[in-house]
Amino acid sequence: MRLIPACSVILLLAGHSTRAAEPTQTADLLLEAPYRRAYVVMQRFPDWVSRGQATSTPVSRVASGGRTYLLGHLCKPHDCADNQLDIVFAADGHAAWGLLHVRPDAAHPFLQSWLGSPDEEIQALLLRNFAANNPPGP
Repeated sequence: MRLIPACSVILLLAGHSTRAAEPTQTADLLLEAPYRRAYVVMQRFPDWVSRGQATSTPVSRVASGGRTYLLGHLCKPHDCADNQLDIVFAADGHAAWGLLHVRPDAAHPFLQSWLGSPDEEIQALLLRNFAANNPPGP
């Protein structure tokens, strides 16, 4: 029978407890239930955005940087003041970008989310469109 020195056993146990005490990585949670389900739900757009069931303005054709775009504004029916989406389409329809604006009520600022990774030029179009559809109050 072979005896393992006591210091080796302590080192083995210490190594095991260190690995067990390592914090969970955020990316690992995305793969585990129930976190995976919550992550998928978080990524969903509100129904009025996903389904295109919205109140909207007429589309305008704008030129910027030598290119032509179609620019529009949507909002949630019966809640336009707090739920809006500005959208830009490439004129040929090959790409779209947006800026989603959501807030619980008029007492709070909008939380804004860029959609489609717009560059600075497209971001400027979206922000100008938002301002045009939300003039400052008196």
